[in-house]
Amino acid sequence: MVRKKVEGDEDQRRRAAHKAHRDEESPSVRHATTGASKQRAHRSAGDSSRQDEETPVQRQGKQGHSAEAPDAAPPSAARPARPESPFQGRGHPDYSAEHEQVFAALVTAEQRNGGQAVLLADIARSADRSEEETRVLVHDLVAVHHLVTELQGSDPVEDPRYETKLRL
Repeated sequence: MVRKKVEGDEDQRRRAAHKAHRDEESPSVRHATTGASKQRAHRSAGDSSRQDEETPVQRQGKQGHSAEAPDAAPPSAARPARPESPFQGRGHPDYSAEHEQVFAALVTAEQRNGGQAVLLADIARSADRSEEETRVLVHDLVAVHHLVTELQGSDPVEDPRYETKLRL
């Protein structure tokens, strides 16, 4: 197996690993081992303006690089927190009279729209329900009961569009 290359000789890496052990830390946490990949971060082919800039990942494992940069954010802060779905934890609700009412409203609104997909607001108005209540029931029709399709490309928060699925 081919070993990954890191700047510095074996003695320097060995000393750094021993120092990490004495300080009761893992050598890999201090980046004193050769285990981490030193490949460049992915860049698009046409991005030549940043071609000569060096990313922090590229400095990792190089001589003079400190593993704990003062301005570096912790890895957990690097990714934005995922917003929690309003549908999370609801399970798989059974098909109810409310679902039937919203599905019938969707079919009616779709027919009035010439067979084209309709907005959530139109379904809510036709079902005589609030948009939030309709959103939850339509989500069940899409994700649980597979009777409705949410059109791709529509903004799911601002302007979602729905249509009934074709049954053959």
